[in-house]
Amino acid sequence: MKRTPTLLLAALLTTPLFAAQGGPDAYGYIWKDSNEPDGPVFSWIDITTTGTLIQGLGDDNVVGPYVMSTDMPFYWYGRKNIWIGSNGYIAFNGGNIASPFPLIPTGGGVNDYVAGMASDLNFLGAGNQGRCYLYDNDNLTIIAWVGVPFWSPTAPTYTGSNTFEIILNKLDSTITVQFLEQTGLTQNNDLLLGIESVAGTIGLQHSADVYPVGNYAIRYYMPPASTLEVLDAISNWNTDPSNGGLFRSRNGQSFQMTANALNVGNTELNGFTMQAQLLNSVNTVLLNATQVIGALPPGLDTTITFPGTWMPNPAGTYRLVSTVGGIAGELVTANNQRTQEIVVVDTTAATHTLSYHGALDNGVGISWNGGNGGVGVYIKPPYYPAYATATTIRIVSNAGSAYTMKVYDDDGVGGLPGTLLDSVYIAPAQAVAGDQVIPLNTPILIPSGGVYVQWYMLGANIVIAVDANPPFSLRTYEVIDGVWAEYRDREVQDFFLGLRLSQVPVLDVGCTGFFGLTDGQDIGGNTAVRAWVTNFGNQPAGGFAVHYRFGSGPIVSQNYAGAPLNPAQQTLITFNDYFVPTSDVTDNLCAWTSLTGDASASNDTACVSLHTYVGIAELATLGVSLAPVPANDQLRIDGLPDGRWQLEILDAMGRLIRQQAATVSGTWNMDVSALPVGVYRILLTSNRGVSARRSWCSADRSGALR
Repeated sequence: MKRTPTLLLAALLTTPLFAAQGGPDAYGYIWKDSNEPDGPVFSWIDITTTGTLIQGLGDDNVVGPYVMSTDMPFYWYGRKNIWIGSNGYIAFNGGNIASPFPLIPTGGGVNDYVAGMASDLNFLGAGNQGRCYLYDNDNLTIIAWVGVPFWSPTAPTYTGSNTFEIILNKLDSTITVQFLEQTGLTQNNDLLLGIESVAGTIGLQHSADVYPVGNYAIRYYMPPASTLEVLDAISNWNTDPSNGGLFRSRNGQSFQMTANALNVGNTELNGFTMQAQLLNSVNTVLLNATQVIGALPPGLDTTITFPGTWMPNPAGTYRLVSTVGGIAGELVTANNQRTQEIVVVDTTAATHTLSYHGALDNGVGISWNGGNGGVGVYIKPPYYPAYATATTIRIVSNAGSAYTMKVYDDDGVGGLPGTLLDSVYIAPAQAVAGDQVIPLNTPILIPSGGVYVQWYMLGANIVIAVDANPPFSLRTYEVIDGVWAEYRDREVQDFFLGLRLSQVPVLDVGCTGFFGLTDGQDIGGNTAVRAWVTNFGNQPAGGFAVHYRFGSGPIVSQNYAGAPLNPAQQTLITFNDYFVPTSDVTDNLCAWTSLTGDASASNDTACVSLHTYVGIAELATLGVSLAPVPANDQLRIDGLPDGRWQLEILDAMGRLIRQQAATVSGTWNMDVSALPVGVYRILLTSNRGVSARRSWCSADRSGALR
């Protein structure tokens, strides 16, 4: 399928192919066709009953890898895995190739492929009979496109019919392409036939923009020996093999540069270098390191973890750039550098948007001809769990079409879109140009992995914005009739799509202490229980219950009926029911909260140790004695029964001067050196309900009364 900005109708070229041979390319490959006397003989091999039907092909997508039973020699290396493209090609390293198709050879983009008849083919649409089959044994691998039409912008979205096959002969290293049938025309006559190596700049093109005829064959011949010495290393990926964009939390986990170098040539490389740099949006170098790679044989790779780490800060867009160098006589240098986008997000904010695009779009955007297409982006949050509440988008223009915003889990095959998590319909009246925040029907909690955000047109003439300024995420996709494929221009564009996150809702309240009650306090009568309650969560909290209990006694409960507590807010709750001591005992009085969905039980409860007693008795003749009287520094109290006692000192006016408690066994010695000279009265109360009162005098330091 074509994107609207690239739809340019050209004069139709229907001249059949009559050239007989071509090449060699830089490596030595040549081709001959069935019109050449010593060329291949057209002999169709039907694999529709012996091969495997390939599932998942649609419009502009690729499926695989499929593992061949033996290696296929290709240029100076061998390949065992193949990917099959809906657009009439096979690739040995994956990658989506779509119209407009690049000439062969072209460095950059997708390399390492065979274009059988690369054109805008379509497996979708009601009644479409297009099929693809794969047959493989130790000697041959055959991929056949059978009755596959070209894509069309008008119903039923396809036209014509094409039947052709690619035959990989692993015995003689030839590649044969046979055409059984060809009818119809493709948009812009955009067709490509040829082969291209992993180096990109080495390849052999048979033809471009010219239709093959039926009962026709082309064969590509590998040279018996090649004198071409291919010295070529590439920066293969940064951080992980996807080389995809990353999100990181500001002031979160430190980042260390990792990169992979691959020898794609046919000669061992020795003593070359790999450099890694981390740069911010204004090209300031934050990290810089270089490592020498001693020896790297052809076809092998090495992964380097560079010294030094970076604390992500401030929020913004960064890039990791890795570069191989120091290879004298290197054949290709365009593949020496690899860039990865890193976006740092201030995750402490109440809301934050995860997106790879910048502030400015290119003013053109993209749209799918026919109004039936969409785009997507893969987003992996920088922390878990993540709480998604909305998607974001920028629309360039709209002439009355609706669209949908969908979010998919990455639980599909190979980490692709699987379970549909949310779908929001945007009516034409609301599908206006500009930046839009589209709330989800239900917030999504992401515990691990990531999600795919998709925008899909529901009519023609609606255009989504595109960011054409590097760096690029390589996380973008194009979607046609539910079929996802890597976006053909993902190396030079990002979409204005994003995911809005909010703080994960945390409901958490708990008791933090008491008012008027302290450890060791004696309680001998009805006492009000007042507990402090704090909202530890990030959401307003109300409708919870509070409880208290002394020891193993009955639980007293009541519901909190006040206004919801805001995050970090504290309130004092007074229980309607007093605490009434029923025995002489030392135990814990505990208060706690209960709230549905409470995030943490560890902060729910607060306790205080109390001494309770019942039945206060006044005994004036306990036989308690005080000495010396008058006292100077120490006052000795004798005659108290063993146990817990509370002492109160009152002056001659009856004012409370001191209060303290102690467990007494024998004599109680008390420091009174700080008391002024005067007459005092003491009140002694035990936890068994016994009390005594005595008066005494304090002397000056000479011992004389004044």
